[in-house]
Amino acid sequence: MLINIENISFSYGIREIFNQLSLSINEKKQIGLVGRNGTGKSTLLKLLIGELTPDHGRISKKKGLTIGYLSQESAISENTTLIEMLTAVFKPLIDIETKMKLIGEEIAQTSGDQQEKLVHEFGELQEEFVNKNGYEYSSRIRGVINGLGFKPEDQNKAFSMLSGGEKTRAMLGQILLQEPDLLLLDEPTNYLDIDALQWLEQYLNNYPSTFIIVSHDRYFIDKVCTSIIEVNQKNVKEYLGNYTQYAVKKRQDLMEQNHQYQQQMKEIKHQQEVIDRFRAYNSIKSSKRASSREKALNKIELIDKVETVHNSHFTFNPRVKSGNDVLAVTGLKKAFNDHLLFQNMSFEIHRGDKIGIIGPNGAGKTTLFRILQKKIAADAGDIRFGQKVHLGYFDQEHQDLKKFYQENLLEALWDVDSKLTEGELRNILAAFLFIGDEVFKSIDTLSGGEKARLLLARLMISQSNFLLMDEPTNHIDMDTKEILENALAQYDGTLLFISHDRYFLNRIANKIYQFSENGMEIHLGNYDDYLKHKADASERKALLAEEAKTTITKTQQKFDRKKQKEEESKIRFFRKKVKTIEDVILAQEQKIKVLEETMCAPDFYENPTLAAEINLSYEEHKRQLSELTDEWEEALMALETL
Repeated sequence: MLINIENISFSYGIREIFNQLSLSINEKKQIGLVGRNGTGKSTLLKLLIGELTPDHGRISKKKGLTIGYLSQESAISENTTLIEMLTAVFKPLIDIETKMKLIGEEIAQTSGDQQEKLVHEFGELQEEFVNKNGYEYSSRIRGVINGLGFKPEDQNKAFSMLSGGEKTRAMLGQILLQEPDLLLLDEPTNYLDIDALQWLEQYLNNYPSTFIIVSHDRYFIDKVCTSIIEVNQKNVKEYLGNYTQYAVKKRQDLMEQNHQYQQQMKEIKHQQEVIDRFRAYNSIKSSKRASSREKALNKIELIDKVETVHNSHFTFNPRVKSGNDVLAVTGLKKAFNDHLLFQNMSFEIHRGDKIGIIGPNGAGKTTLFRILQKKIAADAGDIRFGQKVHLGYFDQEHQDLKKFYQENLLEALWDVDSKLTEGELRNILAAFLFIGDEVFKSIDTLSGGEKARLLLARLMISQSNFLLMDEPTNHIDMDTKEILENALAQYDGTLLFISHDRYFLNRIANKIYQFSENGMEIHLGNYDDYLKHKADASERKALLAEEAKTTITKTQQKFDRKKQKEEESKIRFFRKKVKTIEDVILAQEQKIKVLEETMCAPDFYENPTLAAEINLSYEEHKRQLSELTDEWEEALMALETL
C-alpha cells in the first residue's frame, strides 16, 4: 500500500469539501479520478502531496514514497532551457558520469597502487551507473521531447519563451522522466494534440508504478485507466474497469438506488399512515403501538435521493434554414512572415454536415476559423458562403467575453438578443447551471468552465445555422460534455468544429477533416472510422508509391522544372545525409554497447592499463555520438523545411 486515507474531513472556510473520506491507494494501480467541477478532485491531489492538511483524520504514506505532481504553477527558472529542465531530472546520474570521466582520465596518467585504487573506484561508480540505467537517460529525454510534440529547435528555448501550452507540456515531460512511485497528473491532456495524446497513452500503459489522473477526456481515461475513483457528495467511491465500464456500472447503481429510495419512501409513508391511525384511536394501547412504530421508523437508515445531474438541457435551434451549399473554400493559403501554416486548402461544406477538424498544434486550425469570420485575411484563395448562412462562433480562448469582464451574465446575453426579458434570460442561464443570484456574477470572476457554459448560452440565443466551435469541450466537466453532445447530436444545422477530444469526435462528427500544410484530407465517418482509413491507407502506401510517380502529367513535369530539380536535389542531399548519419550513429551505438559489455565483465579491471585505454575509448565514442546526434538533428531540421 502506498497511501492510506482514514476518515479525513476538509473544508474551505464554511464550504465542506470532504466528510469522513477513507481510501487506500495500492501499488501498480492505474486510476482515473472523475467527478463534476468543484467536487474536490484537485483538492484531493493536494492533500496527497501534503500541500493541504486535512481538518480531521489521517493520511499515512509508505516510507520513502516518491510522489510526482503536475502542478499548474511552475517553479522553474524563466532562463532555463527546455533541454536543461529535462536533463536536470538526471543530475545524480550526470554527476556519476562526470566523475567516471574524470577518473578515467586520471587512470590513464597513473600507475601501480594508485591506478588500482582508481580502477576500483571507477568500477563501483560504473556498476551504480549501469544499475540506474545511466546509459539510457539521453534516449529517454529525446523520446519525451519528440513524443510531446516539441521540435528540435525548441530544445534550446528559454522556459520564458515557451507558450502556456508548451510550458505545461515541458512540466509534464519533466514529471514523466522522474518516474516516481506515485504519479499525480491534473488534466495532463490539456494542450496536447492527438499525436501527443497517443504517445502519452502508450507511455502510461507501460508505466511501472501507480498513477492517478484527473481528466475530463473520456477517451484517454478509457485507454489508460483500469479503475475509476468518483468524487461525489463529499466522499469517494471506487469502480473497477475503465471509464466506459464505470459509466455503465454507475448508471446501474443509480437506477438501483432510485428504486430502493422509492420503495423506502413508500414504506415510510405506509408506516406513518399506520402511526397516524393508531394515534387517532386515542387509547393507551394504540398510543403505545404508535410510539413503538415511530421509534422504529426514526431508526431507519435513510437512502439518499438520487441527485439529478442531467436535469440541465438545452438545444441549438437555427432561426432559418440555410441553402444546401453552406461553404466553399478554394486554394486557401496563410503564412505569418516566413512561417507557412497551410496552402492549397480546398473543401466544401453542405447543410447537415458535422465536421471535426484535427491536426497538430500550431498547424493553423484556429487561424482558419479567424479567416472564415473575416477577422484576418488569407494570403490567397477564395471563400464563398451559401444562401441564408448565419454564422455562430465558440472561441476556446473566451475572447468574445473580454468586453463584458466588468459586467454580469445577463448583460452578456442581452448583447446577443436585446429583446429577451430578464425572466427569459434567467431560464436560459438556468439550463446552463447558473442559478439564482449567480446571474449577477461579474464575468471576470468566472472559472474556465463557467465561461465555456456562458459562451454556449450565447451561441444558443444566436440561433445560427452554421456553428464554428473551437475546442468546445475544453474546461467543461463530463456531465456538461454529455449535455452538449446531446444538443449537437439533435442540431439540424451545420457544424464545423476543432477538437482533440476523441470521444466527442466519435459521438458528433460525420466527417473528419485532417489539417496539413498542403491542404485538407477528408475522411467520411467519425474518429474511429478515420483511424481505420489511416490504417488501410498505410497498408496501401507502398503499392501506390510507384503508381503515383507514373501519374504526374506532362504539364506538371514542365512546371518550373529548374526550381523543381533544385528542390529535389536538396531533398535528396539531405535525405542521404540523414540516412548516412543514422547509419553512423547506429554503428557508433553498437561500438559503445560492445565497450559497455566489456567494461561490465568481472575480469575487466585485472589489467588496469587496458581498462584505462578502454575507458578513454568509451568516452571518445560517447563524445562522437553526441556530435553525430547534433549533426543529425540539424540535417533533419533542414530536410523538414524543404
